[in-house]
Amino acid sequence: MRDKRNGLNRQAIRAGVVLGGLLALSPTLLFAQTCTTQAKMTSDIRDGLSQAALTLAQAVQVADVTKMQGMTIAEFSSASAFAPTESLMRATASRMGNGELRVVQIYELDASPRAADDTSDADFNCALAGTTSETDFAISGLPRGLYGFAMVETTGDHPWLLSFLLRQDGGVWKLAGFYPRAMTAAGHDGDWYWKSARTYAKADELWLAWIFYGEAAELVRPANFVTSTNLDRLFSERRTAAPPELAGGIGPNHPLVMKASDDKGGTIEYRFTSISAQASEDGKELNLILHIPVDGVSDPAVAIAHSKAAAKAFLDAHMELRQAFSGVWIFADSEGHEPLVTEETISNIP
Repeated sequence: MRDKRNGLNRQAIRAGVVLGGLLALSPTLLFAQTCTTQAKMTSDIRDGLSQAALTLAQAVQVADVTKMQGMTIAEFSSASAFAPTESLMRATASRMGNGELRVVQIYELDASPRAADDTSDADFNCALAGTTSETDFAISGLPRGLYGFAMVETTGDHPWLLSFLLRQDGGVWKLAGFYPRAMTAAGHDGDWYWKSARTYAKADELWLAWIFYGEAAELVRPANFVTSTNLDRLFSERRTAAPPELAGGIGPNHPLVMKASDDKGGTIEYRFTSISAQASEDGKELNLILHIPVDGVSDPAVAIAHSKAAAKAFLDAHMELRQAFSGVWIFADSEGHEPLVTEETISNIP
């Protein structure tokens, strides 16, 4: 078992940081607000958003906390409120390298017509000029104001996508949300995982297909509240190729229940609330990620033993997964506690 904070940092990088809880994924798209794509922006908005995003990305790359904190909206720039962003920023800086930075996409999201006390969803439909494609944002409880969403790529051996939600305060673009994503896992990008998932689906290897579709989405989706025509197609393919056991989905309220024999000749149940993939910390290997609920973690040794047994039961039931992953990380989740993370190489699980 490694330091559980490593696992938590990796999970945080995947989720990004929403400053002050401004954002949450919303399942409904009402398109009540206005989106302007880069091609249709005024030059001052386009240049201002691009420069602010690039400056923030440069600060992240060198872990310049003072610079990033100074560019954060006032209500979330205090030391305590900024702490989660600082932690995420430092974790990202340690992994993304010193590649060249370039702004690849920006959107202007105008929520200024919203009432001051409006807590309904703020939904933005951004049709891309000259195509039938669109990008959509579903933001729950967004305060009124003029916002921008900007994506900055870094090139090199460790390509990353840094996405920023910005709000205009006094004519200056300030940070309101930070969402970093690695663009590759184990040396492959999202398109590779998407194509591989299709291949597995055609071969009726549905568990591998389902996990690889999920990894493809993680690599190409800039933030959890963003979707697009392309992503909708990916999600549709994933639903079609889902193993029968996952046809109804998986989550804390709908776990995958698996039974296995225990060491006393009886039967034990394991409940999995999330199954996914993630690159190792150096980005060179792909690991299987399992989340299981536990009743407290007062005895870590018991939780670790349970985690290892759950991983073995899952891999025994789906032997083909042993060939696709280098290791398995088991997150033992207990309400009111940080997850206890157990990391094992596949070869060490008999």
